[in-house]
Amino acid sequence: MPHVIVKFYPGRSEEQKKQLASEIVKKLTDIAVCEEKSVSVAFEEVAPEDWAESVYRPDIIDKRENLVVRPGYNPFQSKDENPKAVGDDTEFRIRPYRASDESAVMDVWHRCGLVVPQNDPKKDIEMKCRVQADLFWVGSFDNRVVATAMAGYDGHRGWIYYLAVDPDYRRQRIGSRMMLEAESELRKRGCPKINLQVRTSNQAVIAFYEHLGFTHDGVIGLGKRL
Repeated sequence: MPHVIVKFYPGRSEEQKKQLASEIVKKLTDIAVCEEKSVSVAFEEVAPEDWAESVYRPDIIDKRENLVVRPGYNPFQSKDENPKAVGDDTEFRIRPYRASDESAVMDVWHRCGLVVPQNDPKKDIEMKCRVQADLFWVGSFDNRVVATAMAGYDGHRGWIYYLAVDPDYRRQRIGSRMMLEAESELRKRGCPKINLQVRTSNQAVIAFYEHLGFTHDGVIGLGKRL
């Protein structure tokens, strides 16, 4: 008789919860081989300031032997001095961008296919360092930069740019960790919603963001160079 409890920050709509519950029931009946009538799903919303003591400590730290997927963050550790992954022996860290990271960051962007003729990566870095420079992060193993993320907040909406993970380091939830960092910092500034743009042809990236809770807004992205 499976009973699933999903805990997350407030903000998901009732429609999102219904869709998630439907998918959970479907996967459970297919994989765990049980009847749909035996499955129940509940959602609990936990405020960000309560998450560490209400969820992370009792459900993750105290029950780590039951974890199948470990989180890529730790609210009880300093992000500049300690690994981001709980129970993980690797030294993956997320920290603010430094000027000495420039060439490594551009290398990651090139390897990820993010550099296009109309965007000069060096200029993009220089501009970001002049505006909300603290919303620019790199993820690294020891001293090697393997991931990046930029964010911005204009007082109305937050935006994500240059989320990238070196192809050699993918499938380790690094992209998700970088997004968690960006979301956390934007939330601290009072940001109520994050927007981002993805090419319609890039279905893999769209699926990645959908997995993180992003939904289609049904709008057309327009741009004008100044």
